[in-house]
Amino acid sequence: MAPVTYLRRRAAISRGEREWRIEADALVTRGAAGGERRYPWRDIVNVRLYFEPARARPWRHVFELRPRNGRMIRIDNASFVRAGLFEDRSAAYTPFVRAALVRVAAENPKARALIGETQRRYFFFLLAALLGLGAVAFALIAAPTPLDALPYAALVKFGLILLMLPVFWLWVLRAMPRGVELDSIPPRAMPPEQGGS
Repeated sequence: MAPVTYLRRRAAISRGEREWRIEADALVTRGAAGGERRYPWRDIVNVRLYFEPARARPWRHVFELRPRNGRMIRIDNASFVRAGLFEDRSAAYTPFVRAALVRVAAENPKARALIGETQRRYFFFLLAALLGLGAVAFALIAAPTPLDALPYAALVKFGLILLMLPVFWLWVLRAMPRGVELDSIPPRAMPPEQGGS
């Protein structure tokens, strides 16, 4: 069986495309100059999958692998074409990530994948969501509305605020960082294989 490979160019300063190859014992990367580096699957202690849109890449997904001794490896589905233009390589990225997860699970049966926002982004997301909810609630209470003439206006406004809470909590819970089994990755953690730039 041929190894699963994924090619991408990170940025303008990259000499060419970097190849990522999944072999039975290791994740192998080869730069445009030909130098190779191996990351044994047994040394991968943590993986993370998350959606992280960026300028000119609103469809960007990231796959992070953390070796026991070494820098975190970040691989995304965007390949640099020219200034301000990136190609969506989801068609090759998604099968590559799935194959990598199979190898990590085989070497580390207790390993789990983290999905959702990173802790830092989740904190800022939660802070922004709380401020937004507070601003909407304040505007609803402080701003004059046609309901103000009614004798039960305060109760109606309070009821509207209570109706906003489930939507708020749904957003909060959906973005919460959490661990899942490597064979139970939800489809939303990775881009569809069709891609589309």
